[in-house]
This record gives sequence, structure tokens and C-alpha cells, in this order.
Amino acid sequence: MQVKELYLEKAGLVWPAFLVYNEADVCYGICVLITNPQERQECMLQLNEQECWQMSTGLTRIMTASVEDFRHIVFEVLSEIAPFDCGVSYVVKNNPNQKDCLEPLAHPQAKFVPTVTEIFRAAELAHKSSAYTSMEWQNKSFIFRDSDMFSEEFLSNTEIGRMIHDEWGMSYACKIFLVHNDLLLGKFWLLRQEESGNFQEKELFRLRLLEPLVTRKMYEFHPQNDKGRYAKKVLTERFGLTDRERQITGLICRGMTNQQIADKLFCAETTVKKHISSIAKKMNVSNRTEIFHCCLMENAVQSFI
Repeated sequence: MQVKELYLEKAGLVWPAFLVYNEADVCYGICVLITNPQERQECMLQLNEQECWQMSTGLTRIMTASVEDFRHIVFEVLSEIAPFDCGVSYVVKNNPNQKDCLEPLAHPQAKFVPTVTEIFRAAELAHKSSAYTSMEWQNKSFIFRDSDMFSEEFLSNTEIGRMIHDEWGMSYACKIFLVHNDLLLGKFWLLRQEESGNFQEKELFRLRLLEPLVTRKMYEFHPQNDKGRYAKKVLTERFGLTDRERQITGLICRGMTNQQIADKLFCAETTVKKHISSIAKKMNVSNRTEIFHCCLMENAVQSFI
């Protein structure tokens, strides 16, 4: 097995990478974003041929995912390299003094699948702990096991710790915080039952190999990226849309029906129709198609998580 270095260019970014070749000089995988020579050597010592192939195919799936499928595919890839019994994810809205966990999602193929209400409650309880909330203000992504950061006493005495253990039946946790341009984009919580054992160092290593590309892709879909901030400015200042109206406008631009929008926002379809009527009136148009066309002309089409 041999390694040949290269650089991948996509969307104006240059990503260090290496191609992995077999003895017949046939490339069978790509591992990316290992810039430190020592870490690169460590990677080759830790990943065998099958694991390199698994990583490269997983990265390909993530980088080609649509906005609708992105987090589902991330969960599927993560489950292959670091299996878990419960997986939850949030998109984070960054405010001056707090981080709001939105768009709760559970991996539907996991052993335990919490409800949306339970996932929201988990975020609320986590925010009661200053130890947890302080981690949300890091200026770079990081991946950690709860067992490395907190004592058993701390975990058993916090409301979030008791909920995860007593109500969800989970004993071990690995947290992934995705940060780009000082924005906390989102979180993935990977949880395991007692019998599954804690996450191993090699699993954490593989997760850290994936993290940079997952982060960059999530930034592409995050509502607070450069494109999202511009769209917000146009829709707010030019048309006077409220936050909820901007959100619905974005879902219209993604081609969702009224019922799909209602399901996503946990509201009645009649409520969605009222919002659409208000949006159309503010934009001086007549229907959903014209709302999309107006956004297109203003370069304010939103395609965000």
C-alpha cells in the first residue's frame, strides 16, 4: 500500500488529501484533511485498506448529499465507523449571548429513537449546565466522550445526565460540535447502552478525520452562512418578512408543499396558508410560484437545513 498526496479544490477551498493505492497501483480510496505529517503517519498505522475505503465512500456520500438528506446520511456514515444505539442532532442558531438548538433529528435506524419533544427537552436540560454551555463557545470543532470531560458524579447529578441514563437507557456518549467561522453550526450526539461499551480511541480518531468535511458541508446548508445572511437582509429589510415568514419562504424555495411545511414546523396547514398569504402580500405577488420567482430575482433563494 502506498500514499500519494494531492489537493482537492471545491467551492473555492483547497483541502489537503491523500490517495491510497494498492499493490497493483490502483487507487481504492481517498482520506482527506490530514495536514500534520505525524498525524498522517498515525492514520496509516490505524486504518487498514477496508477502513480507508469505508472512509472515502462515506465522505463521498456526505459531500454529494442534498440539504434534505444531509444529516440522515451523516448519521448513516457515522453508524458505520462508530456504531451507536441512539443518535440525535441539532442545527444551532448563534445569538449574541446564547446558542439555540433547533431542527431536532434522531437517527431512525438506531435501537432507541427519542421523540422530537424528548430531543428538545434534552437540549433544554443540557443548557442548564454551565459545563455544557461553555463548550458551545469554542472557536473550532471538537469531538469528545462525556467520560473524558465529566466525572461519574457530575453525570449522575445533572438533569441531562439522569435523563440520558434513566429515561433513554444510555450509558456512554460521544459529542460532535461542528464549528466554522466562529459559528457553532450543529451538534451530533452519539449514545450507547451499557452493553455496547464506551467509544474507543480509534473510533474517535476516525470521527475526527471526517469532521472537517462534515463541518464544511454543514456550513453550506446553514442559515447563518454568507448566503443566508444576505437572504435574511433582503427578506427582512426589503419585504419586511418575520422570522417565521422567512423560514416558510425558504421551505417554499425548496419545493415543499403546504402540508410538508406544516409537518416540519409542527403547526397546522391552515397556519402555513395564512403565512403564505402574508408573504405574498408583502412581496406584492399572487402565489407560491411568484414567491419563489421573487426570491430568485433578488438572489435570496434559501436552501438551508
